[in-house]
Amino acid sequence: MKMRVVSFLVGVSICYGCGNSESASSSNESISGTYVREYSSEILNQLSGNKMGMRTVRDTIYISTAGEKFKVENAKWSMNDYDQEGWKNMEHAESGPLPAFTAEYDESSRTLNSGSAPDLVISEDNKLSVGGKSEIAYAKIN
Repeated sequence: MKMRVVSFLVGVSICYGCGNSESASSSNESISGTYVREYSSEILNQLSGNKMGMRTVRDTIYISTAGEKFKVENAKWSMNDYDQEGWKNMEHAESGPLPAFTAEYDESSRTLNSGSAPDLVISEDNKLSVGGKSEIAYAKIN
């Protein structure tokens, strides 16, 4: 009789453990992914004030699992429509990407917190914003 009770308890604990890891795993999968935003702005000649053309910036945030935490990386590229240089990496630009960091996910506030970078807020519709009050949203593409 004792053996049946012990076997039952072991079976229940195994099922419970598997269920929790699956829900944590699916939560991690819903956070992990690539978030992008693209925007354009008018560029003026600093001397004359005349319009030179448009600059387009592609800003991408990559979030991947790193054990219990998440690894966050950012890349920015820009292209001017008035020159022939094509897409240029903005790694060393004045408004370059965020440095890579590791963050923990707080489910109650839906934020990735690191302490060394602004919080990343993930909305229910899978849009990401940098900081709690930012109106700039990144769309999740995968």
